[in-house]
Amino acid sequence: MQLIQTGKYSRVHFDPERDHFIKTFQPKPVDRLRYLLRIRPYPGRNFALVASRLEALGIATPPIVEARPYRLVTENVHGEPLKQLILDSPDLQEQYLDALVAFDRHGIHCRGLHTNNFLVRDGRLIAIDLDAYKAPRWWRYPRREYLDCLSRSLKGDEAFLFTRLLERLGVDEHYRPKR
Repeated sequence: MQLIQTGKYSRVHFDPERDHFIKTFQPKPVDRLRYLLRIRPYPGRNFALVASRLEALGIATPPIVEARPYRLVTENVHGEPLKQLILDSPDLQEQYLDALVAFDRHGIHCRGLHTNNFLVRDGRLIAIDLDAYKAPRWWRYPRREYLDCLSRSLKGDEAFLFTRLLERLGVDEHYRPKR
């Protein structure tokens, strides 16, 4: 087993024998309490919940092998990072914008919707790192927060994507509806 990534609250290993990614979570105590009290879903189960919502919207996700509260195992999708392909592909730009519009319309929130958190396989976009996504349960996250996060993520060469997203959503640069 190979350690691929270490984060503040998680670790990702790759099992080359099974061609699986294994993500384990070590949340801070306050988050453990939130999970226990059912205020938020456990991270491994949240991945599965969000994956099923995204699949219903036509957005591909990695196949899940196992989803436990603090452990997630997914198949390797053998995709290429969207970030490396998006600038040269109008089709991938459209798929990415379609996904962002769907997230906005269905209240799915994530601070990491940058192009590094999507893979491409056979010309199709695949959303990854779903444990960080938040699907609405009792209330929707504010649209402003969603768009602010995206504006910070889509900088430099990708800034035009944020402008195109605002146009698709029918809002101006202050997120007010265009008249």
